[in-house]
Amino acid sequence: MSALAIAPTFLSDFSHLTPDLQLDTLAVMRACQAGERPELEPVADAADPHVRVVSISPDWSGVVVPEARDGECPEDAAPGARYRLLTVRPRDEALRFARDLRPEAPAADPRPSGPPELAGALGAPFRQWQVTLHPDQHRITEAHYNGAVQITGGPGTGKTVIALHRAAHLARRDAADRPDDLRESVLLTTYNRALAQSLAERLDQLLPDPGVRARVRVSTIDSLARSVVQAHSSLPPRMVGRDELARRWRALALADGLPFSGRFLVDEWEQVILAKDLELLPQYIRCERSGRVQHLAPEHRRQVWETVRRYVGAMRVEGLWSYPQLAAEAARVLRRGAPLFRHAVVDEAQDLHPAQWRMLRAAVPEGPDDLFIVGDPHQRVSDNRVSLASLGINVRGRGQRLRVSYRVTQEILDWSMRVLRRPALGMDDNADTLAGYRSLLRGPEPVVRGCADRAEELTALGDWVRVWLEAGVEPEEIAVAGRNQWVVRGIAKELEARGIRTAPLEDAGRTGSVRIGTMHRLKGREFRCVALVGVSDHLLPPKAAIEAAEGDQVALEHVLQQERTLLFVACTRARDALYVSHVGRPSRLITADG
Repeated sequence: MSALAIAPTFLSDFSHLTPDLQLDTLAVMRACQAGERPELEPVADAADPHVRVVSISPDWSGVVVPEARDGECPEDAAPGARYRLLTVRPRDEALRFARDLRPEAPAADPRPSGPPELAGALGAPFRQWQVTLHPDQHRITEAHYNGAVQITGGPGTGKTVIALHRAAHLARRDAADRPDDLRESVLLTTYNRALAQSLAERLDQLLPDPGVRARVRVSTIDSLARSVVQAHSSLPPRMVGRDELARRWRALALADGLPFSGRFLVDEWEQVILAKDLELLPQYIRCERSGRVQHLAPEHRRQVWETVRRYVGAMRVEGLWSYPQLAAEAARVLRRGAPLFRHAVVDEAQDLHPAQWRMLRAAVPEGPDDLFIVGDPHQRVSDNRVSLASLGINVRGRGQRLRVSYRVTQEILDWSMRVLRRPALGMDDNADTLAGYRSLLRGPEPVVRGCADRAEELTALGDWVRVWLEAGVEPEEIAVAGRNQWVVRGIAKELEARGIRTAPLEDAGRTGSVRIGTMHRLKGREFRCVALVGVSDHLLPPKAAIEAAEGDQVALEHVLQQERTLLFVACTRARDALYVSHVGRPSRLITADG
């Protein structure tokens, strides 16, 4: 640790300094970290005799105090003594501030300000904060519903915490009502493994009784489908992702001389044929292909249908499955047998495929408190479009929109919402808007840092992470992400070279390490501080995604909106502070003309 650290209260001031002054301040801190002692100037007539000023630039000075006040003067302190930088101001203003400063202990670490009902929770360890439910939301998690219910809301409104508390409530109620029936009765499911692992760990906190906890199965939607199909098959399914499938089908389409790309065929299969559960060619010819960019005449649909049917048949011979296909098969298996659960709680619901919803509908019998659905259409990172009503899931009269955020500061929300540009399509074919959305928390403005080259960007990142650590933020409460693995590798090298331990974003259990990964891995997670690196126009949106649109303006806008959503989700994973950096021209997604 350096001889000069920053006080937690300085984070907000630091974010408002000009980039040049930020660099000057960090240069002083780096020199101290390298072993150089800062030249501290006493302040005449100061109320606190220990206060000093340190030169930051010719016209600006910082105000510092010793970290441990034991009656000795700073110049007589031990060589290893540490000082805290309280503020950086124009020299005359810094001297006035220093003279008026009263001796008092600085805050333990930086926290956003919030209403009185959240004061205790904001001051608690972050692990406890992650399961803290807003007092006004207990009624949502403990209510009795006559059927399925849908809770939607923007980032920070507590949807995931609501889902956790709802699952815990249903498990406790089930244990009280059916003490002799010990089977898993509640399914808590979500979009990917990292989220499921995080949910399981937090649910352990809420349900310390092993008997009650055992009534909840936490599983990804794909793992549920795999377990259902595998239980009724002699061989475990071999999965193939969309990208690999598109490559396979592209080669086949070229060999067959077809005028369709592999990506188009895979999307048509998953987003139309499987999504609408079409089994016959006439159904496909008649169907509305909502959301699909390329028009298909009836004669072309016949050709696509036959091609997809042949390619899927070849997959079955190889024993290969796509994830939506596996969910469709699981739904068929479940409809022939008994339901698996009495209740299901669905997190990140906006990203589920219609086939996965059919599987859930078959896994839980229709009735009171059957499906509890939480999500935000503005955070949809998949191509899936769903109408719950068309899938036999009726939430009419049992939906609620959360418009108050208490897990992300207003400053981060204001900056992030400008990225989105337009409303999203809800889960019942209705437009979903963030109008009237606000936060109860206040904190520093997000920092956007432009750099001349990648080396400067990584150096600036390392400086900024060090600022957070020096201010008292625990390493595991910090996340750093890039759009691709190339950026992430650079992040890891820079932080590790500075002696800052790192761990993958999905490694939720390891303490003492800053979390790093791609922006996609941030989905559904929560951190105190988030840094996004490489938000440059040549990296975001990716060149490959733009080229895939092949000049089609509608397809290009679809690509850009997906990237906006991804960036929006990544930015709003930060509760306290957000840092964004780029090399050269910033991404068009964060500029006014983008």
